[in-house]
Amino acid sequence: MSKVTNIFILFLSIIPTVILGRATSPLIEEDGPRARNRAAECVFGKEVKELGSQWVPDLGVPIGVLYCMKCECVPFHKKRRIVARVQCRNIKKECPIPSCDEPVLAPGRCCKVCPGDNYNPDIIQDIVPQSTIDEDEKSNKHFAALLTVRSSLILRNDDMQPIPNENKNNVVATGRFTIQKKNLYYSFYISDKAARPRALQFVDHDGSILEEHTLSSAGGHVSSSYQNVTRKVCGVWRRLSRNYRRLLKEEKMFVVLMWGTKDVTEFTLSGQIMKYVALGTELFSSLLEPAPNSDLTLMAGSGGTAIVSASTGLSPSIHIAVVFNGIFTANETSNVPVNITLSLDERRQIILEEKVKVSKPVHELNVIEVRSPVSPADLRLLTRGRLVLSVSSVSRPEALRLSGNVLTKTTCELFQTTLNSSGNDKNANPHGASGLAWVYLNSEGSLVYNVQIENLKENQLPAFITLNDASTKRKTELEDLTPYFNNGWANGTLDKLSPRVLEPLYSGNIVVNVTIPGFNSLIRGRLSPRFVADARDAPAPTLLRREDSELPVSTTGMVWLNVDGDCQIQYDVTLGGSTFSDRKMELVLETLPMIAPGAPVITRVLEEFRGNQVEGASTEPLPREELMRLGTGVAFVKIIDKTQQKELLKTTLPQIKLPSSCAPYFPENDIPTQVLDPSYIGHIEACFHEGKFYQEGDQWTTSDPCTMCFCQNGNPKCDTMSCPKVPCSGNQRTKEPGECCPVCLNSSYLSSELSGTKKCSFGGKFYSPGSYFHPFLIPSGFDLCTDCYCDPGTFEVKCTRQNNDKLCCKNCPVTKAFVDSENETYVNDPSSPNVIYSFLKPVTSTRSPQEILAAGGCKNFENPSQPYENGQKFHPWIASLGEYKCVTCKCKVSTK
Repeated sequence: MSKVTNIFILFLSIIPTVILGRATSPLIEEDGPRARNRAAECVFGKEVKELGSQWVPDLGVPIGVLYCMKCECVPFHKKRRIVARVQCRNIKKECPIPSCDEPVLAPGRCCKVCPGDNYNPDIIQDIVPQSTIDEDEKSNKHFAALLTVRSSLILRNDDMQPIPNENKNNVVATGRFTIQKKNLYYSFYISDKAARPRALQFVDHDGSILEEHTLSSAGGHVSSSYQNVTRKVCGVWRRLSRNYRRLLKEEKMFVVLMWGTKDVTEFTLSGQIMKYVALGTELFSSLLEPAPNSDLTLMAGSGGTAIVSASTGLSPSIHIAVVFNGIFTANETSNVPVNITLSLDERRQIILEEKVKVSKPVHELNVIEVRSPVSPADLRLLTRGRLVLSVSSVSRPEALRLSGNVLTKTTCELFQTTLNSSGNDKNANPHGASGLAWVYLNSEGSLVYNVQIENLKENQLPAFITLNDASTKRKTELEDLTPYFNNGWANGTLDKLSPRVLEPLYSGNIVVNVTIPGFNSLIRGRLSPRFVADARDAPAPTLLRREDSELPVSTTGMVWLNVDGDCQIQYDVTLGGSTFSDRKMELVLETLPMIAPGAPVITRVLEEFRGNQVEGASTEPLPREELMRLGTGVAFVKIIDKTQQKELLKTTLPQIKLPSSCAPYFPENDIPTQVLDPSYIGHIEACFHEGKFYQEGDQWTTSDPCTMCFCQNGNPKCDTMSCPKVPCSGNQRTKEPGECCPVCLNSSYLSSELSGTKKCSFGGKFYSPGSYFHPFLIPSGFDLCTDCYCDPGTFEVKCTRQNNDKLCCKNCPVTKAFVDSENETYVNDPSSPNVIYSFLKPVTSTRSPQEILAAGGCKNFENPSQPYENGQKFHPWIASLGEYKCVTCKCKVSTK
């Protein structure tokens, strides 16, 4: 009995830690935008548990599984928010009394049962079969919402007071929602007259907040390139619980967009999330607002949205479903006709015009549908965003009218694929060419495309890149991207998109095909739709390259990786060119401060998986060190065979732009570095000095404030400064902590309030006001011929050169030809190679700057329009000194 008691006490001491970890109210923070506030879910150990789920706790070594404990993720109200916490209880007393004389305790069970009795009362019946979830998502997948002020939802603040709604500009929004793998992806179009909303809330019919996301930082700013280009608002609600999926299915969930600040809400839009059959075939959308010259008083708070689909077959047709409100008069109560018109606004050309009756008009949501044949020319206008849809009252058509352009459909999605050859035929693809492609539609209906191809050799050129329709027998070519292919990339925009592209694009039947002379298809891939959110909201994917020679030659992959406002890493990986369903693999992230032998590596296993696709996110924020390495260091993503422990694919990630809430803060120059064993360091392009790494070209101050170093060809080059003379009255001097040279005690800056708070900056180092020093110049070290002074009045560095360089130049030989010239430069003595040229003639060239750089020239940072020719000699330009003629540089083509 005592043993059980001890375990129970230990268990209770561990569980509160888990509970407290989720006890913080999910308020949106203004000082650092957070991507989401996971309120209604629990974290137990490193596992995320959805609301309503039950489990038997496993506390690991040395305690193990507590079979007589049952834990549950339960909801509770915290003001207006529904949050979650873990509740655990001992179920030993809940075991029924066995009906036999000698019951047995089966392994992994808490309750004793009679032999042969299959009923185990302590088994948690909490797992829903995946087939049931998939079928439910298939039949209840697409939803939409019209967000206006005419919503039936009453919003209240945390004090339960109604939130005032000052929607003076009659802003309207429309949303689309799709469930996939228990995640709810959302997308919005919002009136151009409004900035991006600050926050989004999912609420129930009572106004209780189920989930809350931050959508933008101050001023409506968002870093997503996709959202900025398309003018959409995108995101995802991860791990939608079973209870909330039921609310969505029963159309009992609302969505709210909020403008203003955390403390002061300017206005809100809300709408009920509904199912519409037409969403399954939607190709275009429209956001309807009160039309120009309509009666804005009568139509205050009104709006609409259209779900548009089209068929491009032998008999082209269009289907329009419109959800709207606000165009009925007070006495129109039943069988009210409304006008629906589709027109080319530029010419007032009518494409479609019909009258449809609304049987029972309501204040919030009304739905009408029309279907009509159209011409191929009309479809082209529709595809290019040139048509306007309007819905108006028959009794007062000018005063009560909604209108809006027909746009690319609201859903945030892109289309992606890896590019691989079929099979492992090395003769067909001898060099292992591979690649990736991703495309999306912008707000104007143009197709933005990006194609990357690697390992395509000179003898395989020219290459041809086309978009083909795989749904036709002939694999009809739809678009040619070849003219835009250069240096392994084809990037661009197709402005005049053909209408026959959209249907196969949205149905997953567009193939990116790469051909070379002699091969109809070197590599190819079918574009698959993917929702834009989290990892796929990053600027671009990165190509995973084959590391295991036993894999097919064109095996490749693409990885999206992002860091959200909660400092959690999000990832999405797709593999192609081989089947990985039989392998147990690990997705691994490795981060380093820089590439150098012995550099410390942090290895994080993001997920174990099988198959050709994996998507997810870390359950906890990344540590500060890993975030810093993702932002400024080096990071690798690897696919590792867990059984054989060998690398299959690998890529180097570009440096990730971290959210402001995750970016590390370092006061002045206090940047942490790793202390390493110098025995690991060889001849490399990074320097190791006093236990720290420095990159090629870096300069730094050592532990001795008088010694500065720079990194050259993997070797630290250091020089110690001798202080210049300081003209102090009475020879009274003092030395500031951390600085090399003394300053005068009677310097005016010592009595200033700014003393110790503001300094001069020169060459990456700070100097106290009133101090004198010699500048540190690469590659010669401290220039003893130049005295610099930190002006305490302006905090500017002022430098002057001595009149006789022969007395101070430590690298200049004393020769008879080493004489002063009128312009304080040197005359060359051919017998002395170390003497600097004073009359380097400018090299004139008829070539453009781009041609010079392509031929091995060097950038001219002082004048970028005049780069240096390969082999040209020049004097460097140094801040505060101008052209420094004590040093001659030569532009030399790098052999790397």
